Amino acid sequence: MKNKPKNPKVLLVARVSDVEQRKALPAQEKRLYEYAERKKWIEDRDFKYIEFDETAFKKGRKTFNELVIRPLQEANEPSIVVFDKIDRFSRDSSSDEKAELIRLCELGKLEMHFPSDNLFFHKGSPAADKFRLDIGVSLAAYFSASIRDNVMRRFDELLSKGVWVHRAPIGYKNISIPTEIITKPKKDIVIDKNRAHFVVQAFEWRAQGMPYSQIAKGLIEAGYTSRKTGKQKLSKSDIEKMINNKFYYGIMTHDGKEYKHKYQPLIDRALYNHCQHVKEQRKGSKTKWDSLNFNFSDILKCGQCGRSISSFRAKQWVYLKCANSQCSNPNTAESLVMGSIEALVKKMTIPEHLIEKVIEELKKCHDDQQLFYTQSIESVRNEYDEIDKKKAAWFEKLVDEIVDPKKYDEIIQALTDRQEQLNDRLNVLTKGSKDFLVTASYLLDLVNRADELFQLADEGQRSKLIGFLVSNLQLNDKKLSFTVNYPFNKVIEANENPPEGGESPVWCG
Repeated sequence: MKNKPKNPKVLLVARVSDVEQRKALPAQEKRLYEYAERKKWIEDRDFKYIEFDETAFKKGRKTFNELVIRPLQEANEPSIVVFDKIDRFSRDSSSDEKAELIRLCELGKLEMHFPSDNLFFHKGSPAADKFRLDIGVSLAAYFSASIRDNVMRRFDELLSKGVWVHRAPIGYKNISIPTEIITKPKKDIVIDKNRAHFVVQAFEWRAQGMPYSQIAKGLIEAGYTSRKTGKQKLSKSDIEKMINNKFYYGIMTHDGKEYKHKYQPLIDRALYNHCQHVKEQRKGSKTKWDSLNFNFSDILKCGQCGRSISSFRAKQWVYLKCANSQCSNPNTAESLVMGSIEALVKKMTIPEHLIEKVIEELKKCHDDQQLFYTQSIESVRNEYDEIDKKKAAWFEKLVDEIVDPKKYDEIIQALTDRQEQLNDRLNVLTKGSKDFLVTASYLLDLVNRADELFQLADEGQRSKLIGFLVSNLQLNDKKLSFTVNYPFNKVIEANENPPEGGESPVWCG
């Protein structure tokens, strides 16, 4: 008596495109089981139900291959696979997965059932069924493409109104506002008060030249936590992405196109641009910033090759070395060159009997400075208004079909960019107009207390102070060279060449 052949293995497959659609899986599962019961497969067959989320358009569908195709390929007996509809099987007529399952059917190793589409495909299926399968896949692809087009049109509409259509970046958060229709809450984006200040701090540190890795470390030490996990986790790439994101000053980018958004900016455009300038400057700097606790951190260059000079500790001493291992500039003990900086700082004093006269001169300068700011602000505003007139003129040309729409977009974009530059300039001028006397008084105080501040400061603070006082700081053959910044050079000049009779024209000048 011959052995009775085994019944084919049955595989019920439920699939959705992404995790947010998993709520549709129970309905698929119900229909698949009902079909299996009608076919009387559940009791007398090797039976399995699987479900997963994975888009049907993804090339190399990993989950689909692991859970569906591979088991069917490895099966020793004929198999049956059941999809609720054709679109749960494939939406790409040229996909490798579709071709492989049809090949298994043609070899007699597989049957495919699509209950909701009333289609049963197997080795002996007529041409009409194969045509129905191909048409079903094509229709599914068309339906998905149509939905995608509608979504993109909706995205364009929202973006033109300043609405961000993706997840909010760090420093902001997506919220749902309850409405009268409970099932459709209103979506919005607001500032994340727990993290926004970390974003601002990141930009300020970057503007000072701090590298991404050190910014990430500093924010974690300051208490930053991830909004996903609540853990203190922030990487160098996270900071780089943050610093290069225009969203923080009011511009959102979608598919390479920029739009102004409606949300409150965290920084101004001037700070963003300054950080981009720092990025360009740091391209040639290959030293590692491990810490701020060195007197010459990130301000000292090699006088021979131009690379950065880094600091390192050996026992109780600090040494300076060039980042270029091939450079012949010798390692130098920091103590050997610090004397020239200390001598410079000691010269930063103004005689007490001249301080009041210098302040009077500063106040006189303020009147001239205020006139400069006023005239500059008026000039910037006039140019801004002229650009508005040009925009209106070009729009009339567009309406009258005198100019090509593509050319019009290019011209308007260029004019808009110029207006944004003028806005940045206006912010700087306005702030400068208010801060002139404050800055002058601060510099005066700094000059008069420079030696005291330098001696009391820690190494990180000294580094900032040195960078404030001098520029072009270089180390060459165990000697420092530098340029004293204005107005500190004038203070030293006045001290080295004091006016006769104790008068004050040199100082006041």
